[in-house]
Amino acid sequence: MTSGLERKPNWVHHGGFHRGVPMLNRIQADLKTAMLARDAVRTQVVRMALAAYKNEAVAKGLGPQGILVEADALAVIKRLVKSREDSVTQFEKVGQMERAAQERAEIELLKPYLPAMIEGPALEAAVQAAIVQSGATTKKDMGLVMKALQAAHGGAIDGKAASTLVQHLLA
Repeated sequence: MTSGLERKPNWVHHGGFHRGVPMLNRIQADLKTAMLARDAVRTQVVRMALAAYKNEAVAKGLGPQGILVEADALAVIKRLVKSREDSVTQFEKVGQMERAAQERAEIELLKPYLPAMIEGPALEAAVQAAIVQSGATTKKDMGLVMKALQAAHGGAIDGKAASTLVQHLLA
């Protein structure tokens, strides 16, 4: 006979985006797994993500043990990925391909924390729906379209790709 304290949670964590599981729990579980596996690179990246999460919690007035709402947690991870994407571009410009490859590897370790991105025809359909919903007719209305996209799809939209598509469709 087992007590309720011994039962495992109803989610099993294997990395990747999980609805209903707080980002903090996913990051902490991944850190523990990486440390036990003695995976130095993954441990470093996940530690950095945890530090960024806690810094954001402190900035929001929640303290280092605070739990961010999922939108804020996603924003933290997106900033980390964007920073690395910018670094890849800079390293490639100056011919440091090893450092660019290292940054790309870090991006791949961070991506499982993000929701699946809407791409291709689905992105175009989402942008067209947002254009109709916002009543946009010119490029000046781009802000309205982007706001509608964010409201409808949140973190699943790549802002840069969506922005390019909106400009093209409103041209």
